[in-house]
Amino acid sequence: MAQGDHIYCSIDDNSKSPYHHGIDCGNDTVIHYQNNYKHGKDGIIRWVFITEFAKNKKIYIKKHDKCDPPIVVFMRAKRRLGEKSYNIFYNNCEHFAHYCKTGEPISPQVEKAKEILGGDNGIAVVDGFSKNVINVVNSVQSSKNYIHKSIEDTLKSLINKDGDDSDNSFFKLF
Repeated sequence: MAQGDHIYCSIDDNSKSPYHHGIDCGNDTVIHYQNNYKHGKDGIIRWVFITEFAKNKKIYIKKHDKCDPPIVVFMRAKRRLGEKSYNIFYNNCEHFAHYCKTGEPISPQVEKAKEILGGDNGIAVVDGFSKNVINVVNSVQSSKNYIHKSIEDTLKSLINKDGDDSDNSFFKLF
């Protein structure tokens, strides 16, 4: 591998797609779009060690018929450091790496998904649905925290009120 290479590795423990993409920056480092899937938060373009990027997965080099010189690729990647506009369908790690390498933000994985989902309309529906699911999850978490805090405050006030609950005032709540 060399500086400016478009590299990728499997996300799962197998060697099949989906793949995670980045740009090799030399010195065992990579610039890539890192998304926090577990917490549903937007991703960020980061410069990391290759071991953090690959997470013990085999790394492959993506070949392009037409691409720009390595210094242009590297500078494109470096210019976008800190960007937080991740979208799995419109601006993911593959879009980023392909753009850095060729100047065109393309994701063949998304294009394949479009075929399955019925084109851009299918992608738009799934994208909207996934954003709604994230909003619902965040709302539920927020409500859960509010309810938990309310119960905790009520219990503390009862304990502070009479200290021993010998009159069973706690159970009168239920």
